Amino acid sequence: MSKLPVLTKNREFQRVYSKGKYSASALLVVYVLPNNLNLIRVGITVSKKIGKSVDRNRMKRLIRENIRLLYGRLVGSYDLVIVARKADEPASFDTVGKELRYLLYKLELLDKDKQK
Repeated sequence: MSKLPVLTKNREFQRVYSKGKYSASALLVVYVLPNNLNLIRVGITVSKKIGKSVDRNRMKRLIRENIRLLYGRLVGSYDLVIVARKADEPASFDTVGKELRYLLYKLELLDKDKQK
């Protein structure tokens, strides 16, 4: 399994924030901007409001794994930035997956017909 294409530079994140559209839920915000690269690049940000580094890294791992599972079902050529929001209780793998699927479907990036 190869690594997912990722956004790394601050200017790439800023471009998606300023020019892209977004959708939000209780745990996550997903920003989307079309690109001309014929692939989907993903960036994940988790604020210090989430908690200590252990909590932030866990949230990043949960998001990254859910994206990895959904990557084959994503359609189009986009830059995605996924921002974790502060929550009252720690998020579970299933909760993050459910919200991520909902937001990607809402932004019309998820092909419901494709299954793994």
